Amino acid sequence: MQKTQFNAANRKEPDSVLVLGAGFVGSHIVRALLDRGHRVTVVSRSRPRDVAQELTRGADLVVGDAGVTTTLSEAIAGAEHVVCALGSLMPGEAEQEPQLDLSLTLQPLLELLQQLGDGPRLPLTFLSSGGTVYGRCDSFPTPESAPTSPVSAYGITKLTAEKFVLRYAALHSTSARVLRISNAYGTGQVTARGQGVIGAALEHCQSGEPLVVFGDGSVSRDFVHVEDVGWAASRLVEIPEGPAIVNVGTGVATSIAAIHDMAQEESGRPLDVIHKDGRAFDVPRVELDIAVLRSLVDYEPRPVRAGIRQTWDALVAGRLDADRSTGGT
Repeated sequence: MQKTQFNAANRKEPDSVLVLGAGFVGSHIVRALLDRGHRVTVVSRSRPRDVAQELTRGADLVVGDAGVTTTLSEAIAGAEHVVCALGSLMPGEAEQEPQLDLSLTLQPLLELLQQLGDGPRLPLTFLSSGGTVYGRCDSFPTPESAPTSPVSAYGITKLTAEKFVLRYAALHSTSARVLRISNAYGTGQVTARGQGVIGAALEHCQSGEPLVVFGDGSVSRDFVHVEDVGWAASRLVEIPEGPAIVNVGTGVATSIAAIHDMAQEESGRPLDVIHKDGRAFDVPRVELDIAVLRSLVDYEPRPVRAGIRQTWDALVAGRLDADRSTGGT
């Protein structure tokens, strides 16, 4: 996607942004904010490593749990906008441990909302899931106004978190925005946790080991490059007024089988796939309507094939965190 050149004369407030979470998506948002000239403070449970460390270089780092009152209060001081990009379990993990997923997601979020409500009442951006909160819908591409009926524990948790965020905005007459992000992929994704169809396919093209796939490959997803997510989020931080819920995707659904074909073509290597029974919590299609996002910023996501090619180049260069557990969003 064509990136807008930062111009100090044109930059809007806020100047100082607090980002909670330096995982896969969060670290790319940090990089985009820094590139646009913002001062950024990051709260992370551990020191970012590898790709995340590179992306967050230049930000002020606070190592600690965002759910701890003292850690959060110190980080909030001086901030003018907060981006909540805290990690949680992956969808498959959340199905096995829904209570843990609720705890990891809601406990630090509720602590954040309490402190913001009692104190500065800052504008807030919350990263949610456009791939799960809508559930099995009938409208494609799916707009923000579509009914939400998640079928997965992960989606239910994200939707619950959204409602708390919007409640915060209503109670305190401040702005809060939910970004419903589709299936992000790209440099820095942690494939070892079952995160990332594209990253996993390319990793297995490289290793030659068979890839286990749930279902026949007909399931389709809206695959959006993580750099495009970071760029869009950084621009939206600068315009907090407006729609409270915004989809962030590409507006195009691509089947898992098609992803596997492109992965083989772009890598030049075969991919051995082992199919297993589909999972009940996997919706058959995700395709987000991005008209609202485009009405707010000049957004043009890169085509999935170009993104796959870029991700493969990063993997070959050793920049895809295939076996590390650095967290995520």
